[in-house]
Amino acid sequence: YYLERLIVAKKKAGVNKSQAIRDYLKKNPNAGPTEVCKELGKKGLKIAPALVSNVKAAMLGKKKGLRRGQRIGKGDTVSLAALVEAREFVDSVGGIAKAEKILAALQRLG
Repeated sequence: YYLERLIVAKKKAGVNKSQAIRDYLKKNPNAGPTEVCKELGKKGLKIAPALVSNVKAAMLGKKKGLRRGQRIGKGDTVSLAALVEAREFVDSVGGIAKAEKILAALQRLG
């Protein structure tokens, strides 16, 4: 019996979560992982934000014609910690537009 179960793998019935994420992102391309999780959760799908991020990254890679392991952009890398700090700065000054004005003024000083 155990050997039979190993040989004959059954396909899980149900919704393909990755496809549901792709469909949602096609309709809402600017949606973040948390928003996607909440909206698909209303439809009964339990999805982790990490899965949304992975699917979104894979979609971006396919659009740009990149292969696995290739970098997007000019090769400049930004750490997650730097992104979190930048986000906190943007939030503290009241949005991206204000942050851009502050950075432009800082650049003129420097």
